[in-house]
Amino acid sequence: MKKTILALLVAFSAPLVAAPLHNDNIQALGPVDAGLLQDGPHQDAIYHNLQTRLANDKASKVKLFGKAYNWQSLSQFTPDEKALSLYKTQLSVDRYTQGELVVTGLEKPSLYLNGEKLAKGDKGFKLAMTTGEHSLFVLASGSKTDEALAFDFVGKTDSDQVSQTQGNKRLSAKQLFDAEVVSGLSLSDNGDYALVSYKSFNDDKGDSPDSRTELVKLDGMQVVQRWDGSPSGAVFSPDNQHLLFSKDNKLQLLNLKNQQQTTLTAELKDASGFTYVGNDKLVFSWNKEGKDDGKLVKHFQALEDRWSGWRDNSQLYLLDIASGMIRQLTKDSASSHLLDVDEKRGALLFSRSVVDYSQPPHGKTALFELELASGTERKIGDYLAFNDAKYAKNGLYVIGGPNFAGGVGLNVSAGLVANDYDGQLYHMDYQGEQIKALSKDFDPAISSMQVQDNDDLLLSVSKADRSPLFLFDVSKGKYQELTEQLDVVRYWAATPDDKAELLYAGTTASRPQALFKQRVGRKAEKLWDSMGSYTDTRIPQLEEFNFVNAEGVTIEGRVYLPHNLDKAAKYPALVYYYGGTAPVSRAFTGRYPFNHWAANGYVVYVLQPTGTYGFGQDFSAKHVNAWGDYTAKDIIDGTKAFLAAHPFVDADKVGHLGASYGGFMTMYLATQTDIFAASISHAGISNLTSYWGQGWWGAMYSGVASRGSFPWNNTDLYSQHSPVFHADKVSNPMLLIHGDADTNVPPGESQNMYTALKLLGKDVDLVEYKGDNHHILAREKTFHWWATMLAYFDKHLKGQPQWWDSLYPAAE
Repeated sequence: MKKTILALLVAFSAPLVAAPLHNDNIQALGPVDAGLLQDGPHQDAIYHNLQTRLANDKASKVKLFGKAYNWQSLSQFTPDEKALSLYKTQLSVDRYTQGELVVTGLEKPSLYLNGEKLAKGDKGFKLAMTTGEHSLFVLASGSKTDEALAFDFVGKTDSDQVSQTQGNKRLSAKQLFDAEVVSGLSLSDNGDYALVSYKSFNDDKGDSPDSRTELVKLDGMQVVQRWDGSPSGAVFSPDNQHLLFSKDNKLQLLNLKNQQQTTLTAELKDASGFTYVGNDKLVFSWNKEGKDDGKLVKHFQALEDRWSGWRDNSQLYLLDIASGMIRQLTKDSASSHLLDVDEKRGALLFSRSVVDYSQPPHGKTALFELELASGTERKIGDYLAFNDAKYAKNGLYVIGGPNFAGGVGLNVSAGLVANDYDGQLYHMDYQGEQIKALSKDFDPAISSMQVQDNDDLLLSVSKADRSPLFLFDVSKGKYQELTEQLDVVRYWAATPDDKAELLYAGTTASRPQALFKQRVGRKAEKLWDSMGSYTDTRIPQLEEFNFVNAEGVTIEGRVYLPHNLDKAAKYPALVYYYGGTAPVSRAFTGRYPFNHWAANGYVVYVLQPTGTYGFGQDFSAKHVNAWGDYTAKDIIDGTKAFLAAHPFVDADKVGHLGASYGGFMTMYLATQTDIFAASISHAGISNLTSYWGQGWWGAMYSGVASRGSFPWNNTDLYSQHSPVFHADKVSNPMLLIHGDADTNVPPGESQNMYTALKLLGKDVDLVEYKGDNHHILAREKTFHWWATMLAYFDKHLKGQPQWWDSLYPAAE
């Protein structure tokens, strides 16, 4: 038997010293039938396919062309000189690591790291690994009789070291992005059937998701029908007999009992929002694309004319299912948006946007009712701070800001201006009169509603940093939380009966997505979860951390801790916030992956500074005309309190970051304090005036955030709260990130700050993502963007510039 020279990895103090991998942690398989070794034009593809199938397969036995093979420890394995052999192990690194893997004793080895084939280097095969665990897979066409079999890692420097791990691994970026999740839910009125959409990602498809939709019998989750992707505009009929959806722009009707499918219409391009009126008619929106002025100029018609599609015109139409006849219901120069249907009244509730800059927030909503029989429109009223309306048994429910209908919902202390992003609930009669505020003493902000048969309401709300569902008992005027199993409900559907059946999907801060069903008043039942994507994965520990600010108000926060935390050591930390009136969600993952940062060795502090909604109207009102005043103080004082309570955090190695308004806060904070060692601003605002005038929603957002204040009547707010006016006060390194096609916060906002800091000789970097708008959403770009942020902090907070230098090498 050939003796292998593999030994336990030991630390080495000089560069370019080989460190052998331990044979007990390497699994081997083979010898495999020599017929698989034939050279050919597709051998690389054959090998890649084989490693893709087997690298992460946890089964101990493998069948190849009907013959069984066992994975076994390399210590017990004898390779064959003329047969294919396979090897796999898991490498672990605690920092960005570079080097080469030197393989001896094998013929024509092909190496794959995380599914990517490794290129040859000077001594072996080149490796570059980010913090975490990495799957190494090796295929060889035989062994050499004159060389001992060995796998040795040679680091680029003495700090480049690897180990081999067994068991649990660190949470990875790919897991967070790729894991299968529920992406849509709907439910038949009787609760018998549900439509559940799922999506996931993988290396083979890249930016394109693997998605499917299942029609299931809710009792037992029996799959009745399955589609690739998601059927467009799917809706159940009120009699629970059919599922309606659009395919190739043609309406299809699926019989739920016998699965027979009928095509109802010819092509209805640009039609959407299909809603049943009884069981025999449908109302829908039909859009007509607007026209530009021509090739040479665009003559703007309004501020909103900057928005894509603002010149489009969408109106409401009625389809008779039996005959296929369609008639137009609304006609206006402004688009008509369906809000609700009342079959008993034979009426539709809809809205139109009104261009009106006379009062903040610089835009009104006109509310209408249309009588179906006659086609007569009746205007109910024009409203500021309007979000949504639904039919009630005797009137209308409305969601709007505190200033809706002249401020009937206001509940703020003297001297404060209410924040109209803080959603409130109202009731009014059919004429838009006798308006009553229903949530003045309910602190959570209300975002959406469903009216039940008994006139109660199911509400989606923001309660501090959670997003649960509530039941509003209209007869008692009481609110009851329903979905305590989850912190954040992402998708939900419910039956309309008094004791509604709920179907909802979401996460907690430390648990990935799960799908539940729950009858109101009863215990929830979990139907599915995505934990399979996190098998053998260490999820960071979470602790709550609140502090009381200078005004005596509790500022809530949470702290994510690295695995195996050594409280005698010192760790770098990251502080994250938003500040732009919405709380930072407790979702398990998102565009800013707190759990992933903690898995990479950072203590992560997330806080909800003054100005966010979900904590009551006084709290959210301090967002208005403040632009960082309260928020910055809370973040600075909160960070100091966090450091005092967590002595294992290195106070000299604290980074901070935020996006959009949070990006503005990052720039602003860097001009106000020196407690941070590095800053990242993504899509941040550097100049309030240019954002106000140039951002697509700048003036409208400022109509809430800067209510009544303009560059000509409050120059101090627009200049002294703009970070670029204080760029000379920035003392720490700053990274500015922006999509170069951002229409919300134009990229010039980061360019302003970059120019200022460059001219001042400050340490500043600017990274623009080509073709991206306000958010980076594509899979591959997300991985690059997440890597950019961690690499930057590794450089400035850990003293490890290698990852950053590999992403952004210095110009030659």
